[in-house]
Amino acid sequence: MLKFIALIAVLGLSLGSMGVALSQPAGSGLMRPLDLPSGGRGDDADEVDVPETINFYGGEYEGDGFFWCLDKSGSMAWGDQIGQLKAETTEALQSLSSESEFSLVAFSTGHITFSMFPRAANAAAKAEATAWVTSLEAEGWTCLGPAGVEIVNISNLSDKANKQVLVLSDGEPYCDGVDTSAECLTNIRAANWQNTPVNTIYISSDAAGITFMQQLAALNNGTFYQPQ
Repeated sequence: MLKFIALIAVLGLSLGSMGVALSQPAGSGLMRPLDLPSGGRGDDADEVDVPETINFYGGEYEGDGFFWCLDKSGSMAWGDQIGQLKAETTEALQSLSSESEFSLVAFSTGHITFSMFPRAANAAAKAEATAWVTSLEAEGWTCLGPAGVEIVNISNLSDKANKQVLVLSDGEPYCDGVDTSAECLTNIRAANWQNTPVNTIYISSDAAGITFMQQLAALNNGTFYQPQ
């Protein structure tokens, strides 16, 4: 009988020890499921947009978002300037990588818009844009102001860090026979609250047009370029 009682006591001590081991706190060094590594990515650096360089009418522009404002007024038919515009714009579009964003506006008496928001430059979007550019016809006045405001507003919707606006024209802004240069400068500057570079490309030689395009670029952190 005494032997049996002693055996029970030993078994009780053993089970008690096991209970202590099973209830060890987290800091005891015992491995538990929650101590397993998570398998996450860790502290990888955030992805950064890498600017790319495009060529447009012989000028080079570096960025990760490109927004065109294109003249399709009646004078663009002279010397088939509209044909050159289509070729230059199409070539620039096709050179964009899929990491870039873009849109286009074309102006004459009124203006038309390819997309009201930035588009990723994937193959499908570039094909749509190429067809849109190819369909442009030269006609009407040079009503740049509203189109310039619209393309800047579209660029404002892009979160790219190195955006560029490209404005191409062959004349100073005349709308319904009225010189709207001052209004254009004021309204485009007001719309450009992000101070995105507005680069101007002037494909004519008259002094008034050169002065206007130089002023537009200077007011908006951009460059003026006159292809030779």
